[in-house]
Parts: sequence; structure tokens; C-alpha cells
Amino acid sequence: MDVMVFELRGPLAHFRRPDTTSTHATYPFITRTALRGLLAAILGRETWPEDSWTGVSLVHPVQTRVQQLSMLGKGFLESGPMFNRPTAVEMVVNPHYRIYYSGPLIDELATWVSQGRSTYPTYLGSAFALTYPEWEGRYQLREWGAEGLVPKPLVTVIPVHAVTEIEPEPGVSFARVGGVLYQALDGRRFRGTMAFIYERNLRPYRVKVAHQVHPAVRFVYTPDETGLIALW
Repeated sequence: MDVMVFELRGPLAHFRRPDTTSTHATYPFITRTALRGLLAAILGRETWPEDSWTGVSLVHPVQTRVQQLSMLGKGFLESGPMFNRPTAVEMVVNPHYRIYYSGPLIDELATWVSQGRSTYPTYLGSAFALTYPEWEGRYQLREWGAEGLVPKPLVTVIPVHAVTEIEPEPGVSFARVGGVLYQALDGRRFRGTMAFIYERNLRPYRVKVAHQVHPAVRFVYTPDETGLIALW
């Protein structure tokens, strides 16, 4: 499988959860819709093809803090430009992700990212959280398509619906995040949600997985074949 790899990092990130109003909560890592929006910004596209595969690996542990901000002039909830209620905004601090991509636009995307080019500014969820993709490489990775216990430890987050059983190990700590939007439609509308499992301490982990799930999840070995990558 033809896969390109690059990294995203910055001092702050905010991937807004839509199910909160008084407090602007964030997802712990970049979401499917935010990542596809970032890829589209690089190439100057309005949308991103759905027949693409992406994976996310945490390079820095998830850390968040809450900052109180003024929404003056933001027109929050259509309340006009004079709305000025202090609002608590949750931030991801020092986010760092390794991104895997495979899809029909890989040639063009690899060229732009490797040359440090982008059509529009790229950011981690919100415009104040600018980031610059850092090229790592492009690889032909071997795919694993069975079910049951994964043959190598996973190094990425994994959708919950693909997991049938978690393999407990000493020192491994799992976390779950739900309600992650799946697909962006026109007019800032969305379709479907996903839930993910990730390891808090950045340690590779093992799970048992199902072979055929919807939405589909695919697995490829890392370039050195010591780990496994989940693509969704």
C-alpha cells in the first residue's frame, strides 16, 4: 500500500466538540474531518475525496488546559457583535501527531508537503493554532487483512468499532473518546460519528480486531515492520 507520512505539531490545538456550548471542549487529537480539511487546504480544494485513508499516531501525550476567553465581536450563537460573555475554552497543549495518508491524491499531496508548500494556511482545528506539515517520507507498506489478535503492536489510535477485545498489559493505559464527527457535508453539516481508543503513555498496544467493519478500517505495517498502523 502506497502511504505517505508527515508530522503536525504546535503550541496549541483546539478541535471543537459540537456537543458543548457554555464550555468549548476539545477532542484530544486531530479528528477525521479536521485532518481532511487540513489536507484540502494544502492543495486548495473545497472538499477531500472520501476514498482516502488516514491514520493518526500520538507523538506527544495528550495534555489539556482550560483558558477563559472573551467572545467579543465573534457573534457567538448569533447573539451579535457585542456578545462579551467570558467563555471557557479547552486547549490541547503541545500537540504532536504523526499522520499517515493513502489515497488518489497522494502524488500531488506528497509533492506539496515535501516541498513545504500550501495553498491556504494550515492549523490544528482553530485559526489561532497554526501548524506547518513536516515531511517524513513515502513508503510501500505491507497490508495485514486478517482478524483476531494483531500480529504487531499498534502505534496509532484505532476506531472502537474495529476492536473486539483489548489485551491488558502492564504499564499500558487506555483512553476512549467518542462522538468524533465522521464526514463533513456542505453548509457545515456532518454525517456520522466515530469513537476511538488510544494509549495515554504513547506505548504500542495489542487488541483483537474484526476483519470487516463499517466504516472500514485497514491495517498496514510500519516501514520497519515492528508495529501496525490503523487507517480509516
